[in-house]
Amino acid sequence: MTTPRTTPPDMGESPAAGESIETWREALAARRTVAETNVPGALATRPDMEASRRSFIRGSFMGGLGLALLGSVGLLVDYLYPRGVRGFGGPVAAGKITDYKKGAEPKHFLDGQFYVTNLDPAEKRAGGSGGGDGLIALWHKCPHLGCTVPWRPEFDYEGDKGWFRCPCHGSTYTKAGVRVFGPAPRPMDTMKIEVDAAGNVVVQTGVRTLGGPDNPQRAQKFPGLPA
Repeated sequence: MTTPRTTPPDMGESPAAGESIETWREALAARRTVAETNVPGALATRPDMEASRRSFIRGSFMGGLGLALLGSVGLLVDYLYPRGVRGFGGPVAAGKITDYKKGAEPKHFLDGQFYVTNLDPAEKRAGGSGGGDGLIALWHKCPHLGCTVPWRPEFDYEGDKGWFRCPCHGSTYTKAGVRVFGPAPRPMDTMKIEVDAAGNVVVQTGVRTLGGPDNPQRAQKFPGLPA
């Protein structure tokens, strides 16, 4: 007679005396089922919980990356934002009104990237004033490719000396910035000039007008300007 088993056998246990092989196998299978069912809660991970955790980690990473990029952009904008602009792009002092003798050579201001000239309408030569009368400020940048254009009093063009001459591709301009030769698409650009009550000349380098054949007519007469 077979003695019934009251507890499931251990995994490595052999059939007990008098126990049939079938009874022993059934008891062993029951023990395995109980072991798989009693998995600790900390080890039981549901697929939807794992997906939620991955989504949370991914979202946290992307959010942190976005905040870091936003902070970097903010710092860059703060760095580039103009405050009390001085030099090119803002007002630049250009001496006293009495410094500009009529018909004299242009004065170059590197910090503001411009020339200032007191045009004399009586200067009839080809490279002269073109009939302009008064102060004119010319941006020293060549309208072709942006090279700095020097004033060259010794340069001879068609028998006349004294021109703005671009060293890059040879564009040539009169004292009023009118193009007479070269690949530049237009005359030199002009800038706004202001003169205060004390005779101080200021050029607003941020206020520029594209150069044109009317450059000589843009010259301005101010009180105190040498005649």
